[in-house]
Amino acid sequence: MNINPLNLIWEAYETSQGCFKIAEKSFKHADKEKLVVKTCLGLKTENQAQNLIQQSRATAKDLFVLALWATFERFLRSYLQIKAEKLRTIQPPTLASSFYQQLYRELEFWKPDDMLDLLKSILPNSNLIGQAKQILEYRDWIAHGKNPDKCPSATITPTFAYETLSEIVQLIQLN
Repeated sequence: MNINPLNLIWEAYETSQGCFKIAEKSFKHADKEKLVVKTCLGLKTENQAQNLIQQSRATAKDLFVLALWATFERFLRSYLQIKAEKLRTIQPPTLASSFYQQLYRELEFWKPDDMLDLLKSILPNSNLIGQAKQILEYRDWIAHGKNPDKCPSATITPTFAYETLSEIVQLIQLN
């Protein structure tokens, strides 16, 4: 049975979104002071707290895109390392073993774009690689501080990232 490594991140994302909804609704509750008193929201006005929740929700979405990509990239590197084990069957075995060890180590330093390009031959939908590269571009933008002079070509949602990368994972697991 193949397990999608992105599922744990997705579950955490959905949970966090539920928590944001609960936090927003807590201000409509009769005992709202008791609900937020021991949080950073307790010292804020309702309007300030709602703004903080919205900002936090947006930040969390970006961080979940980053987490989804990081998990996907680790899966991809591990997948390629496992596939590279076939090199050990090459004769002579001493050369094969050395070649395998070198490739295994070097895979950790491959650029994600290059790894995605390797997948083109096994993915029936060529749009998936382009979409994954958009996710990578957005991930890079987030990870490097959201430089306003180098904005990504598209804004990526966690849902889009999860669905796209999950489809690639499922297709890879078939090979």
